[in-house]
Amino acid sequence: MSLTPITPVPIPPTPIGSVSDSATAASASTALAAEVRALDEPTLADLDPYLSDTDPEVRGAAVLVLSELLRSGEGPRGAADTLAWMLADPDDRVRGTAADALDALPDTAIGAEGVEALLLAAASERDERVRRTATALLDTLVRAATELYAQALQEDEPHVRVQAVLALVTLRAADEVAEAADDPAREVRVAVAEGLARLAEESAPTEPPPPDATASAADCADGADGVASVPVLRDPAPYALDHLLADHDPVVRMAAIDAVAGLGAPEPLVGRIVTATAHTSWQVRRRAAMALAYAAPDVAVRPLIRALRDGIVDVRRAAVQSLEQWAPTNPEVLTALTEALADSDPGVRTQARWALSK
Repeated sequence: MSLTPITPVPIPPTPIGSVSDSATAASASTALAAEVRALDEPTLADLDPYLSDTDPEVRGAAVLVLSELLRSGEGPRGAADTLAWMLADPDDRVRGTAADALDALPDTAIGAEGVEALLLAAASERDERVRRTATALLDTLVRAATELYAQALQEDEPHVRVQAVLALVTLRAADEVAEAADDPAREVRVAVAEGLARLAEESAPTEPPPPDATASAADCADGADGVASVPVLRDPAPYALDHLLADHDPVVRMAAIDAVAGLGAPEPLVGRIVTATAHTSWQVRRRAAMALAYAAPDVAVRPLIRALRDGIVDVRRAAVQSLEQWAPTNPEVLTALTEALADSDPGVRTQARWALSK
């Protein structure tokens, strides 16, 4: 039996220069990494060249040095912000090192730039590990800031408490904002009414109206194909706004009426607006008549028709403006606006003619 000789596969020679270059580059990276670890109390300016180095090993070493400085309490100003930005590093190992460092730093003071970096990292879909770290840190920062501004609601100066309410609204701290609804200062309660409306508008889901409901013109203007969306308010907004709608100060009550109108006069609160059409202050009555334009007609039409007999011209004008959207479809509204053509005020008569001409 004869054996077939095996022909060896030729292996191309490796260029001596490439081996040398790779070894040199690895040696240089190792040297730079050792160099950054050997720095004595470095500043951010000292670390910046290493943090922006093209080699991930060097950047990772710089991140570790920065985290060790922060853990020891000797971190330079802005160190935590820099770590937060390293969450966007192109190398997953560097990002992981930065995330580990941030996870291990309790009560770290992260500034505005660091918060910006965390927001970007939390929204990123590239790295679940990084997103988890960023989200946890942001939650911690929000809780700390909420506690701080909630304490500011106890300050003596009303303008400080107003600023605290505005900050809490930005933090979406609805419970803390609602607690200020009993504040003794009018301007604080006004800020609470406006803030709760903003929070409800941003966070509340909407649901379609019942099939037999007729949408107001204001709602249809916002809904697709004329279909209204009804806000579903979440606690504590309904209770706090209901409280403010009954406030003894007309200015606060008007702010609450405007806030509820901006939410589409939802069912839990629209009854207070109907009641306000009989308030002793004509400004409150006028504001209530304007707000009822956003309510369902079965709730709004009767009190608005009564408002057409108000002794104040501005209230009657507001009632005409709110009623005109239902004139083409509601015989009761059509009759009331026709009677308004005989109003003693020329402005009311003009508005009634305009409403009936549509």
